[in-house]
Amino acid sequence: MNKLDLTIHKEKSRLVNIWDDQDGFDFLGLHHRKFPVRKKGGRTFYIMNHVPSKKAMKKMRTKIKEYTEPRHKLYMDIRDLVKGLNRRLQGFKNYYQLSPMGKKWLNRIDWYVLTRLNLFNNKKRNRRNKHAKFQDTAEEVKYLLVKLAS
Repeated sequence: MNKLDLTIHKEKSRLVNIWDDQDGFDFLGLHHRKFPVRKKGGRTFYIMNHVPSKKAMKKMRTKIKEYTEPRHKLYMDIRDLVKGLNRRLQGFKNYYQLSPMGKKWLNRIDWYVLTRLNLFNNKKRNRRNKHAKFQDTAEEVKYLLVKLAS
């Protein structure tokens, strides 16, 4: 470490017991941990896997909200909004969908995107109930929107 002129940051560095499925560590926006996988016959195996960290999920939701929230975008058609949002979603998908276990977490972001688009659509149409007509919005963007968990 001294040869490379590197030092260990005491607050960020810690030892993690990775042999059980209780503890893991965050690195590069992913949470690395052993997850239990149940096989036929009731046997349980533990497989090292990585999923998006809580901080990364919160950051993704914040970026999606910042893109869909501004009132000056209400003039846009929902299809144009989805095109711009797809670029961000495709980037998230390329980075975070490295493991099949990550689909469970990315499915939550898919649901959040649909909720934000529904709020946008209802605000645009000046509906009093801001969570109404969810199915209509979902059908409208069904084939346009990039799904993270697919």
